[in-house]
Amino acid sequence: MYDLSKLAAVARAMNGFECDCAITVALKISDDSCKMDEYEKSVFMALFDAMPDKQTDFFDENIFEIISHARAHPSASSYAKIKILRENAMLMITQENMKKFKADIRTRLL
Repeated sequence: MYDLSKLAAVARAMNGFECDCAITVALKISDDSCKMDEYEKSVFMALFDAMPDKQTDFFDENIFEIISHARAHPSASSYAKIKILRENAMLMITQENMKKFKADIRTRLL
């Protein structure tokens, strides 16, 4: 099990780009397109939830409502909306940078 206080500290220390990466991972988890195992998904969703001010340089502020709605009420329409948002985010972030972000977070949580 992960250390919640360490996870909160990592979330507080994230810069804007890392927050955008965490939001994108949350989108992938919310629409069930993420290939991580359930434990990893729970870690990255807990990281997303622990982001103190939910800052983002890329997404509109309604992104948090979209993710919250999809988590509470998964549906084809919410998945379709999320797919567009996460695909646009990945164009900006790139797969290579996303892999680096996830590896860095895993290291910070050790």
